[in-house]
Amino acid sequence: MLFLLGHGPGRGVRRFAKGEGGATDEEVPRLRLTDRRMIAWFVRELGPHWWRIAIATTAMVLSGLCDVYIPVVVGQRIIQEVLIGHNYDRAGTYVLWLLGLFAAGAVTQACRANIMHQLGQRLVYNLRLRAYEHLQGLSLSYFHRHNTGDIMSRISNDVGAVEDMVVHGTDSVISDSLRVLLIITILLRTNVSLTLVGLAPLPIFLVSVILFARVARPIYEKIRAKLGEINTQLQENISGIQVIKAFGREQYELEQFQSVSRDYLRLNIKGIWLWTTFFPALGFMTSAGMVGVMWLAALMSRSSTATVGDIVVFIGELQQFYGPVGSLMRVYNVFNVALAALARIFRLLDERPEVREAPDAIELKDVRGRVEFRHVSFSYETGEQVLKDVSVVAEPGETVAIVGRSGAGKTSLVSLIPRFYDPQEGQVLVDDIDIRKVTLASLRAHIGIVLQETFLFDGTVKENIRYGRLDATDEEIRAAAEAAYAHEFIERLPDGYDTVIGERGVKLSGGQRQRVAIARALLKDPRILILDEATSLVDTEAEQMIQAALENLMRGRTTFVIAHRLSTVRKADKIVVIDEGEIVEQADHETLMDRGGLYADMYTRQFQLQQYGIGPGLGRGPEDLGRPQEP
Repeated sequence: MLFLLGHGPGRGVRRFAKGEGGATDEEVPRLRLTDRRMIAWFVRELGPHWWRIAIATTAMVLSGLCDVYIPVVVGQRIIQEVLIGHNYDRAGTYVLWLLGLFAAGAVTQACRANIMHQLGQRLVYNLRLRAYEHLQGLSLSYFHRHNTGDIMSRISNDVGAVEDMVVHGTDSVISDSLRVLLIITILLRTNVSLTLVGLAPLPIFLVSVILFARVARPIYEKIRAKLGEINTQLQENISGIQVIKAFGREQYELEQFQSVSRDYLRLNIKGIWLWTTFFPALGFMTSAGMVGVMWLAALMSRSSTATVGDIVVFIGELQQFYGPVGSLMRVYNVFNVALAALARIFRLLDERPEVREAPDAIELKDVRGRVEFRHVSFSYETGEQVLKDVSVVAEPGETVAIVGRSGAGKTSLVSLIPRFYDPQEGQVLVDDIDIRKVTLASLRAHIGIVLQETFLFDGTVKENIRYGRLDATDEEIRAAAEAAYAHEFIERLPDGYDTVIGERGVKLSGGQRQRVAIARALLKDPRILILDEATSLVDTEAEQMIQAALENLMRGRTTFVIAHRLSTVRKADKIVVIDEGEIVEQADHETLMDRGGLYADMYTRQFQLQQYGIGPGLGRGPEDLGRPQEP
């Protein structure tokens, strides 16, 4: 096992890591350490199961002893002693020995296989769970840098490749290695000269395996990466199928998918060519060694330096020797595929969240809802500064509207409150406590968010609303739905609250999805609320219902509202106007209109566009029904 795992990846992996297959320079050390890390991972994970390993190892030894002793009974006892020596009285005894060996070998092999396969499944379960848990803990920036399909590929396909290695490969490596050692011992005790001839191809085996790894491992790494690309494109095409059909781009997308699939096919064929050429060549060397043994055995038999029984034993053991060796060679191919997959999993596990809890983080309790941005500056990884020295205070229960042109930094500002990102300069405080000093879970437990693009899970209406508070009763869910003006349409659904709404709530209209999301936020009952363009994607009738639901949601909470339709923020206690990452104005609606600055200009222009029927509209609330629209 050590000779299979202990050598380094060689120049092929280093060449791949430098960019030919998509890895970056910073990934080179990780790739070089994959073999060593895998062994360390095995040792760490197997430690608690030492007693299972002890039982399985004992069963492996017994099974191996039974298998390798069978040729001895056949050659030296049945053939040499009974048939050639005419000692027929012992025939029955030796036949019973043989049956006993077969039975004992079957029982111990079943015991060994059961224990090792179960243990392998546990290891893979832990790896998949650890990878998923680590993924959940990463910052949003990681998901912005990596394609969804590639992330999914690491959790599913790459862990699946490791599963093949752990469940099937490891068991074969351990049991076959024990058999090889036992067989070599018997071969040497039977005839040293024949052993040297029979094992002559073994050094060539070892050298060939090392060379094969240097060539094959980079190819397998590229195959895993290309599979991630396929998953990415597939995921995007399924999510964007409506756009594809609307623009009639089915053939175009087919050609794109065919292109990446063709690259995947080409790499796979290259890998198949390698192992289908390599392993038959090893098989030829094995056969050559067997032919040499038979030639030497014939000479020894002629000169009476070896008995027929010894020759039968030796040939039987040699056949058993090259069986496990050939199995090890085939398993080695599985190991190379798995190591390529494991390198990608380790790169995921090596990622560290940019937003981290302080070691002495405290629980945020009894939140009143005061939020302050104190001289905050923020930039994304691209380096472009999004916010510059921003200072805003929201007192408990106040509604603060954030307005500005597209790309001004509105969403970036409110994303700092739940610590989706951290500012490079300044502080964000809740109840005068720097949020970097509190635990993420306790901070986010007091924050509710309703986004422009509502995300609902593929489940029932009830399950989606209950996501706001998992221990909520059916009565509490219904009350939240009523407050969100969603109960009436939910009752009209085929199965009411138990209606399955499909992926992303596809069976509901945009307004219905938004009201379910509002009910979910109401059920959570947060002290701080963030509404990011919550009505911008719905029609006027749906907006009226949503505005009424939002008023129920905002009542008594500190609320930050990002609005495209400026008429929806007229009642805000404070309107903060951001332009190019800086606050240019902040006051209430009347004051800002009197000043005639950027807000007044934006509001007037929007009203004029609405009058001509080419703008987004002002979006009135239920209290405005029947009244003429005014700026």
